[in-house]
Amino acid sequence: MTEACFNVLNSITLENNMKRKIFTVFLILLGLIFLVSLAVLAFYRQQGATNLAFTNVSPVRAMRVDYLEADSSRAEVPVMETRMQQAGVNLVAISAGRADWTYFRWNGHSDRWADIVQTSGQDILLEDSKRFGKWAHVSAVVDVLSPRYIQQHPEAASVSWQGVPSTDMVSTMELVDGQFGQQVLDMIGQIAADYPVNSITITELVYYVDGYGNPDKTAYLAYTGRSDWPRVANGQIDIEAPSIGEWRSYEIGRFLEKAAAIAHQHGKQLFVEVRIGVDSSGQVLIKNGTDISLFLKYADQLVVRGSSDPASRSQASMNAIAKYMATYRKNGLILTLGLWDKDYDSGTPGNQMSSISVADFQAILQGDATNLWITPSFLMSDAHWQILDQIWGNQPKQ
Repeated sequence: MTEACFNVLNSITLENNMKRKIFTVFLILLGLIFLVSLAVLAFYRQQGATNLAFTNVSPVRAMRVDYLEADSSRAEVPVMETRMQQAGVNLVAISAGRADWTYFRWNGHSDRWADIVQTSGQDILLEDSKRFGKWAHVSAVVDVLSPRYIQQHPEAASVSWQGVPSTDMVSTMELVDGQFGQQVLDMIGQIAADYPVNSITITELVYYVDGYGNPDKTAYLAYTGRSDWPRVANGQIDIEAPSIGEWRSYEIGRFLEKAAAIAHQHGKQLFVEVRIGVDSSGQVLIKNGTDISLFLKYADQLVVRGSSDPASRSQASMNAIAKYMATYRKNGLILTLGLWDKDYDSGTPGNQMSSISVADFQAILQGDATNLWITPSFLMSDAHWQILDQIWGNQPKQ
């Protein structure tokens, strides 16, 4: 072999050895990145470990924590925590936000983070759920209203029975099978996987007067075999028609089934808010499209909220609702005690609202309802807290 050939072969060998070394280093770096990622994920999941001691609390003594100003809320948290502990609260509901405005650092969706999360870098949901989870069941409240999403996707808006597009709510089928509904499920998925909450509560899921646009009509006709919505004599849609309620409950049930599967996969419960009311005679009224028995197939708890009419929050009305609730699964329903003294217009600032009287508050607390969910916390005056201390604070903790 000539010296030239030997040099060529030696050069090829050296080049191959160098390639093998580079490839080996590359594999080592990939392995290190993988191990570090696993470590970070394990640490984050550990941060999100749920306090299982409070998964099932009975009776439920819940407080929905809401702040007048989210940006100044951090200074209020210690005082709120002390008051709730002294009052015997054993379930704390905190806002996770909406799919278009979150109070947590939603992976891949930083454009949806609330201002306080973006400016401070704080994960409000993580901070509060870790704090309250040391001594209470924590429920992350997911609001399905979507004003920002509708601004960007007006075609997704729900349409009322009178033909008016909603500025806050997507259509039934957009929620059940559409892009927005999938985003809500993805949001629930991250909360269930990574946050130390015991449950996730879906709220504002109300389609009684909304949900009559073309996509919903198409789905209704396919489900019923009809050629049109049921209508009253003047031609308007008959929103009380049983077939509409059956169809709507079926569709909402499909969405709840998917949400429940995600929550349960990660060992979390699913709570769902439903709306009912009481008429002047004391008769309990269920909104058409709300099938409590069906929803209880998927929800671990239903949070029953009366109508916004203050009369539905009287002691007699609350007792009537509590008696009605008793006909369903034991410990499957929680009655909401709304503190608003009247029906406020949407968008009314919290500092312009007033709460029900202390006497009415006390009467409802001493009524027939076993499981109660008080909302919102910012309407609790010192006098209200004192009554709560006396009634809940002296009861067994769980």
